[in-house]
Amino acid sequence: MAEKSKSKRDNPLFVGSVERGMQVLEAFDEGHLQLGLNDLVERTGLNRSAVQRFLHTWETLGYLYKDGTTKRYQLSPKVMGLGYNFLRGERLVEVATPFLLDARERTGNSVYLGTLFDTSIIYLIRLPQRLLLLEGTLPGRRVPAFCGGRAFLSCLSDPEILEILHRSQRTLITPHTITDVDAIMREVALVRERGYCISQQEQLVGEIAVSAPVLDRKGTPRAAVYISARITEWPAEKVAAELAPVVLETAGMIGGQL
Repeated sequence: MAEKSKSKRDNPLFVGSVERGMQVLEAFDEGHLQLGLNDLVERTGLNRSAVQRFLHTWETLGYLYKDGTTKRYQLSPKVMGLGYNFLRGERLVEVATPFLLDARERTGNSVYLGTLFDTSIIYLIRLPQRLLLLEGTLPGRRVPAFCGGRAFLSCLSDPEILEILHRSQRTLITPHTITDVDAIMREVALVRERGYCISQQEQLVGEIAVSAPVLDRKGTPRAAVYISARITEWPAEKVAAELAPVVLETAGMIGGQL
């Protein structure tokens, strides 16, 4: 995957200045919502002059907003239009939504749909059942695939999985996060055996989640369906008995429509 990306950059059609400009926009992530010039120089590794030019360009085009008092930048609402246009045009989202709503109604728990991008899972649909923190309801959030995407990874070959794992920053998110490569591969083997993944408190203390891959009619993994619950109310045995069948059925019905 990394070699393929490098070969694309070697193509004379590749515009390096666009890539550098996107580095500036992508620096505004979940942990860095407002950034100043010096912050962006540090986060992107670009020189100060280049960052200034990109900031001026993105602000002029309307994708960044500059606070007149703090002189710090943040993403503008215009960025939302790109995400909306993607979701509106993505057939996977259109097909999955009614099935996910049904799964939420049947289980009384939060239901998500995520897909693999590089080394992360990006949530395309998030249907919370209870009142959650804001970030728990928004689509577009990225989580590491090594701990949040094992259902999807189970559909890839071992060399493909290992390549993703070795490029991932496998750091602890909670004390329960599995970061060891061999341990992750054992978990993936277990997912392949039973068809679904149960993750206990690996991304959020107190949360248990069950997920299953969505395969299209050619057997290609397209996404994964997640149902999350409170571990105090849903121990692993109960999740396996009651939620796993629902997540498997939901993933199968979505895949059958693709």
